[in-house]
Amino acid sequence: MSSTGGMTDGKALKEVVFDGMSLPPFKPLREGVEARLNAIKHLETRPTDILLAIYPKSGTHWVWEIVWMLLNGRAEYIKEGKESLFLEAMDDIGTIKSMDSPRVLNTNLPFRWLPQKHVESNGKIIHVIRNPKDICVSLYYHFIGSGLFMHSDGVQFADCFEGLFSKERKPPYGGWFSYEKDFEEAVSNNYNIHVLYFENLKRNPMVEIKRLAEYLQVPQSTKLLHEITDSCSFNKLKRADDTLKEKNKYKKIVVGANPKFEGDVDKVQYNSFFRKGEIGDWKNHFTVRQNERFDELYRKQMVDSKLTIYFE
Repeated sequence: MSSTGGMTDGKALKEVVFDGMSLPPFKPLREGVEARLNAIKHLETRPTDILLAIYPKSGTHWVWEIVWMLLNGRAEYIKEGKESLFLEAMDDIGTIKSMDSPRVLNTNLPFRWLPQKHVESNGKIIHVIRNPKDICVSLYYHFIGSGLFMHSDGVQFADCFEGLFSKERKPPYGGWFSYEKDFEEAVSNNYNIHVLYFENLKRNPMVEIKRLAEYLQVPQSTKLLHEITDSCSFNKLKRADDTLKEKNKYKKIVVGANPKFEGDVDKVQYNSFFRKGEIGDWKNHFTVRQNERFDELYRKQMVDSKLTIYFE
């Protein structure tokens, strides 16, 4: 995202640090991170709410579209982007009270900060797991394209790698390792969490969308599943995102994350969240040394995990 009004001058924007996490400098987090996270944790949810709780750049926009198509019973794109119900970035979280059910809420926050009532009342939670190497690549292009943390000038892939995996940093949302281990424990404790793997959804979309429909307990047919699979292919989703989505909420969130912004929000250029959607793009970015460092870290961090991560 760029603007004639000026995003940054090549310097990184300061993240919000709280509870061992670095968080995007969304305006509600920058102005009162503890208050906003507590508001999310104590949110008055409804039995019909569906919560997408997914680590950044792991497919939230993709699954958001699929879920709405299943709920509506037709393969039509919803005009609103997931930003309209992105809990940590909404200007006023209280506005969800007036929204019709079902509400599809979404957050990148770790399990301990999810709406407590929703978790304890067996509310539906959809969680997507993605290869963290590809997440790193996706985050890199998101950062340099959105201006959310930094301008593209001078930013290297190594910056993103170190920020996500270095022991000396407080990684985004507490880091992928901690995030996924906490969700793995929650699943083992029989919370009502439906787990999708990004790579399985990419390779076998009909199978995974059918599983998701069964979890949501919505009517399904082979015809509908085929139509949703087709409409939610990467190229069609990207085209829909570029041409059909309401962009203002997203642009206001990004502009609000940048206290240095001075300009006309309407003139801010929108960059799609959909870049490549490939599996294994990390091979085009990781150096041999970075890959060795990551693999060593993964072995140590996930030694007791039973998750199967698809790196290829």
